[in-house]
Parts: sequence; structure tokens; C-alpha cells
Amino acid sequence: MRSVSGVLVLCLVAPLAPLRAQKPPVTPPRLISLPTPDCKTGKPCHGTHGHVRLIVDVLENGKAGDIRAELGDAVLVTAATEAAQQAQFVPGSYLGKPAVMDYVLTLYF
Repeated sequence: MRSVSGVLVLCLVAPLAPLRAQKPPVTPPRLISLPTPDCKTGKPCHGTHGHVRLIVDVLENGKAGDIRAELGDAVLVTAATEAAQQAQFVPGSYLGKPAVMDYVLTLYF
């Protein structure tokens, strides 16, 4: 009886092993580097505090494409957008192939 139950357990567990080894079909983009926004003395954003949320289209080559502001003061949005244009990403992928995907970038000033 033990040998039969042991084989039964192996039959039930064995099909699950390949499912765990598969990569997910969608891998989101990941931020590698982001320059500090330029808010030095003399810049319009100098001394302004708040946060900005941008939606960045990450291209297949890891560079920022279209950038849309979702939240924030206009002066801070401008500084954040200039920094985001120079950001570097690991591109997202769909079914193992690089794809254009959105990345939500939040900056605090």
C-alpha cells in the first residue's frame, strides 16, 4: 500500500514542477539611474517643496519616451520631467521580449 501512495504523490506533484519554473509573462520595467532634479539657487523650483508623480513610457532600449504628469506643482513637474528624460531603465518585457511599458515615478522635493 505504501508504494502505491508514494507513486500517487509523485504523479500529483510532478506536473506542478514545470509550472513553477516558468517566468511570468510580464516583467515590469526597473529604474537603474535617475539624475537629481536641478533646483539650485536661481532655478524656478528652488525652495519649493512637494511631490510629483510622473508616468514614464519606458522604451525597449531602456530610455524614457513620453512623460506625463499625474500630480504635482507645475514648477516641480518641469524639474522632475527634465530629470526623468535622462533616466535609465531595465526595459519591461512581455513573453520574454522587450516591450514599451509605463513606469510610475514619484519624486519628493
